[in-house]
Amino acid sequence: MKKIYVFGNEYLEEDKLAKEVSRHIEGCKVVHCRSPDELLEAEEDEILILDVVKDIKKPIIIDDFSKIKTRNMLSLHDFDLGYFLKLMKEMGINKKIKIIGIPSKGDIKGIAKEVEACI
Repeated sequence: MKKIYVFGNEYLEEDKLAKEVSRHIEGCKVVHCRSPDELLEAEEDEILILDVVKDIKKPIIIDDFSKIKTRNMLSLHDFDLGYFLKLMKEMGINKKIKIIGIPSKGDIKGIAKEVEACI
């Protein structure tokens, strides 16, 4: 059974939808992550991630991390998933990683069905 690693903060309105959508995804094991370093423990050859992406209208697949915008790090608060994935690549951790990006708002069950189609 495939695993999907879910990121987001349930306390931030603009970042909580991935966790809500994950409760409606069928056919895979859902792992709620609190920190990107949990990906280092992933045993799969392909890591599948679900996360909110700013300014999109429907789910998308991201597999080219050079397109991920990262913020300048001023503190550990700025250590986000995009930065961590680029760091993993620089460290020589060459797992296949696919992000299913979802919008920050929308119909939870409808988005879950679209995510299932991407898996």
